Amino acid sequence: MLSTTRTLTAVLAIAAAATLSVTTPTASAAPATGSAGGSSAPGCAPRSDADHVFLYESHFDEEPCDVQDAAIQLARADCDWLDVYGGSASNRIALAESHEDAVDYPYIFVHAAITAYCPHHEY
Repeated sequence: MLSTTRTLTAVLAIAAAATLSVTTPTASAAPATGSAGGSSAPGCAPRSDADHVFLYESHFDEEPCDVQDAAIQLARADCDWLDVYGGSASNRIALAESHEDAVDYPYIFVHAAITAYCPHHEY
């Protein structure tokens, strides 16, 4: 759940993740990004099954569409980062701690991202 004061921080985190993905090699095992249909909130763009899992598990399923979109982008960027640097426990913890200013429950957020978009990093 992103608070309104944390939305800017989340956008900055997404921008940082995008910069990271530009400056680091692209992972060959990128998560699926399809939009199979359905949405979590009225007026949202179609969501893939993975998006629905992530939104539910991370407790973002009742947030406004723009917040959901930002959370999904950050979660996918997290998986890209784990694909490049490895899904070790210490990397997953570091990733969660890097989100402390952006999301209310950073460890749940990272776990939900891994469950939905990069289950190959689950142990």
